[in-house]
Amino acid sequence: MQKQKAMLKSQQMRLLVSSIDGESRSYNLEDELTIGRSASARITVDDPSISRLHATIWLEDGKVWITDENSTNGTYVNGKRIFEPTRITENDEIKLGFNTFIRIEAENNLDQKPNLPNTTLPKTGFKESKSQTINPQIIFLTAGALAFLIIFSAFIAILIAKHYEDRQSTPTIITGSSLSIPVRVIDPLGGEDPEDLDDLIASWEVEEKELRAEDLSEISTETSELNVSVSFWQRQRSIALAPRNGPTGIIPEGLQVPPELFGDGVVKQKAKLAQMLRLGYQQPMDFADLAQKKLNKELIELPMATESFFLDVGGSATEEPFTSFSFDTGEAPIIPGTPKFEVLKRLAENFDGQRYDLNNPRDRKQMRIRLLRMFHPKAKPILKEIADAYFRKFGRPLRVTSLTRSMDYQIALNRTNPNSFRVRGAGSLPPHTSGCAFDLARKHMTAEEQNFLMQKLAEMERRGLIDALIEYNQNACFHIFVYPDGKPP
Repeated sequence: MQKQKAMLKSQQMRLLVSSIDGESRSYNLEDELTIGRSASARITVDDPSISRLHATIWLEDGKVWITDENSTNGTYVNGKRIFEPTRITENDEIKLGFNTFIRIEAENNLDQKPNLPNTTLPKTGFKESKSQTINPQIIFLTAGALAFLIIFSAFIAILIAKHYEDRQSTPTIITGSSLSIPVRVIDPLGGEDPEDLDDLIASWEVEEKELRAEDLSEISTETSELNVSVSFWQRQRSIALAPRNGPTGIIPEGLQVPPELFGDGVVKQKAKLAQMLRLGYQQPMDFADLAQKKLNKELIELPMATESFFLDVGGSATEEPFTSFSFDTGEAPIIPGTPKFEVLKRLAENFDGQRYDLNNPRDRKQMRIRLLRMFHPKAKPILKEIADAYFRKFGRPLRVTSLTRSMDYQIALNRTNPNSFRVRGAGSLPPHTSGCAFDLARKHMTAEEQNFLMQKLAEMERRGLIDALIEYNQNACFHIFVYPDGKPP
C-alpha cells in the first residue's frame, strides 16, 4: 500500500479546465475535486451553463473517476452524457455543460493506461473502499442501524396502509399549521437549496398530465373567440406535434442558448413576485379563489386553441367536489352557504354565458379546466406576440403546457413527484399562481425551432417585457414570466 501511494504521489495527476474562449487552469488531483459555478465548489467556473455543483472528479487506486452531480446541462465523456460514476483517462474528451472542457494528465507520463473499455462503478453509486480493513465495531453498529431502519419503515408502511384504508370511508381533511407540502425539485441553476427562494421558485415547475380530447367539452359563450371546437383543438395539436425532418429533444445538436435564458432571470422573477406580494397580490389558494379573480376580471380566459397556439392545460383536473385550502387549516370541503361556495355558484350559473351544475362531476371538471386557462390581461398580448412569430416562421402552433394554477392544484401536482423536498407553511409564491407565467413545451422541436424561440424570448427580455428561462429534465420547456405592469424589477 505504501509503495502504491508513493507511486501515485510521483504520478502527480493533474486536471486541466478550459473554457471555449481558450482560458485554461491546472489543478493537482490528489483526492477529490468538485466543479461548479458556486463558491461551494472547489473549482469555480464562470460559465452560465454550469450548475452550482456540476461534477466531481476523484483519484482512487491510481484510476480517475468522474460523476455528474445531477446537473442541468449534463456531463459528457467522449460525447456521451453520463449518469453514473465513470472512469476517465488522458485520452478522453470531457465536457461540462456547453462551454467548459476538462482533461486529465499524469506528469512524467507514468500513468500507463490498460487497454480496457470505460467502465462504471456499480449502480449503487458508492465508491470502492480505500481501506481493506473493516472495523468489526462499525459492522455491528451498521447492522443495528439497518435493523432499526427496517422496523421503522415497516411501522411507517402500516400507518400509510391504515391511512388509505380510512380514506375509503371518510373524507380526509388536512389540518394544522405545520402542514407539509412535497414539492418537485427542478432547479434550472442546479444544486437545489430548499432555503433559497430562487430554488423554491424553480421547484414548483411541474408538468400536468397531457390533455385528451375526451377531457374537453365545447363551450358556447358570450366571447366568440372562446367558442373553439374540440376538433380544431385536435387539429392544432396534431400539427404542433407532427414529426420533424431533423433531430428533436431536450438538447438537440446545434442548440444555442442565449445568456438571457441561462437562469439570470430567476433573480428578476423573484424580485417581481416579492413586489407583487408587497403590493397586496392575493394568491389563489383554491379554485374558488380563481373563480373570484375571474368574476373580478383580474384574470381572463384564453381560448383552448388559436392559429398560433393551443392549450395543453387541465389534464390533471378532477371531477371531485370543490375544496378550500389554506396553509393554516389545510384542505376542507366547501359547504353550501359559505362565501366560497357562493362564489363558485355564481360563476357556475353564468360562466360567460355557459351554465354548469356544481353537483355534476363532469361539469366540475369542465369548470376546473376553464379556470386553469385564466391569464393576466396584460400577459395575453405577450403570449400572442411569441406564438405569432413562431407561426409565421414555421407554420405550426405553439404548445402551451401551463398557465395559471391555484395553490391546491399546484400542491396536488407536486404530490405525485417522488424526488421532492418539503416546504412547511406559506412563504412561497409559485410563478403560476401569479397569473403571469406560462410554459412552452419544446421537446418536440428541432434545434432550429428552439433557437428561433430563444432569440425571440431574449429580445423581449432585453426590452424589459418578460423574464424567460430554459428548463430541462422531465418538464423541458421555456418558462416565461410576464411583468404585469410592464416594468422589470
